[in-house]
Amino acid sequence: MKRRELLKSGIMLSVNAIVMSGFGFYSSKTFAAWPKRIFYTDTIESAIREITGQPSRELQISDRVKIEVDKIVEDGSTVPVTIVSELESTKTIYILSDKNPNPVIAEYQMTTEISPVISTRIKMGGSGNILALVETNNGYYHTSQSIKVTAGGCA
Repeated sequence: MKRRELLKSGIMLSVNAIVMSGFGFYSSKTFAAWPKRIFYTDTIESAIREITGQPSRELQISDRVKIEVDKIVEDGSTVPVTIVSELESTKTIYILSDKNPNPVIAEYQMTTEISPVISTRIKMGGSGNILALVETNNGYYHTSQSIKVTAGGCA
């Protein structure tokens, strides 16, 4: 009888583990807000058009959006970048690079409870520009920084 109870509890434990893991699938609600369309663009211009609905030439350049990054980096696989937005009611910060196969690197959604400062490490496929695009209640603002990469990080 003890063997039978051991097998029964082992089977129940296995069933519970499978059910709790979601049968190996993720819920569609988990990724419902994933902006797939912007991350699978192939040029900065098409990415900006997908994000903002307007061409890049119509965006406002702002000195209140700052990119802190070394102008020359040795390894494009880990480029430390800090984006600071001094704009009121910053809603979203996007990081883009013109030399990557997919130019949209990241999207950060902000709230009023946090300071709109992002520090991260990105990959760059070679020397080029990093663009910080900031969405506020008053529209989109951007700034860019040219970076020289001596060894690319994207394949």
